[in-house]
Amino acid sequence: MEHQTTEIRISIIVPVYNTEAYLPACVESLLAQTHRDLELIFVDDGSTDGSFAVLDAYAKRDPRIRVIRKENGGVSSARNAGIEAATGDCIGFVDSDDTVEPTYCESLLRAFSAHPEIGVSICNRYIHGHPNGRELGAAAGANRVLSAHDAAFYALSIGKSFEGYLWNKLFRASIFRETQDGKPRFLLDPSLAICEDLLLCIEIFAAGYVAYFDPTPLYHYGYRESGALRTFDEKRMSEFAARERIEALAAELGEDVLHAAELSHVKSALNTLAVAKETKNKPLADAMRRRIDERLKPLLSARDILLSERLKLLIRRAAPVLSLKLFNRLA
Repeated sequence: MEHQTTEIRISIIVPVYNTEAYLPACVESLLAQTHRDLELIFVDDGSTDGSFAVLDAYAKRDPRIRVIRKENGGVSSARNAGIEAATGDCIGFVDSDDTVEPTYCESLLRAFSAHPEIGVSICNRYIHGHPNGRELGAAAGANRVLSAHDAAFYALSIGKSFEGYLWNKLFRASIFRETQDGKPRFLLDPSLAICEDLLLCIEIFAAGYVAYFDPTPLYHYGYRESGALRTFDEKRMSEFAARERIEALAAELGEDVLHAAELSHVKSALNTLAVAKETKNKPLADAMRRRIDERLKPLLSARDILLSERLKLLIRRAAPVLSLKLFNRLA
């Protein structure tokens, strides 16, 4: 991308499912982008509210908007449909209940011109409605080109950097046009309900792509969850299948990256253990204890894990429900 950024088309993919109330703000924020050469692909994933009517009205007003309707298949399926339809030089993602700053696309694109070697441009985000009052994402690793190792490490570092979301990143479209055995190499796995985006990011970084992280917050993420403990949905078990695949990739990038993957895995399993104990789901609680204990010993002896983090893991393992509520309150 050595030519001027004004000549570069960006495809933004927005999966939509029953977000009629939030859609106008999302669409307006994308139409207000200072970078004008956009392809805005909204994938209506079988919405049952008025989402499609909202999108259809906007599409009639602005030719940059494309609307794809499909049967409900989940967010990964919707994003994949958008990826396959995208014609831009770069591909980005926005969630339909979020908004972006007017310079979101322009700023992300600028990093490609300044650093031609990167495959992924990343920005910071605002967090709205978080019960702990958090407003600004952390910025470790910012303002420098990140090796594949460092990019994967920061994607896995919960609460410390940009993390493994898709919506605060802009990718070279050529990444998604790579093939392996005649099939696209990098697509989301529709069988995964949680962590599918983190897995995709780690797959891309493990393939050798480097990144640049600008700490400027350009994405407005709406935190929709109200309670500290979440009810358990069987679909959530797919998260742990994703995390096992992430650990396998992380092990190829270095011990510290593996530890970061294991740490995030354990924290998620501890959260699920707390839910299992609250709901008296003994089989789930036993499964989570086994998952936690398999990873806890090496983490407790890992020099790259802070002592305070190791102590917190021990406390959370001993009293998962009480400690989750306490640490969430103190965060």
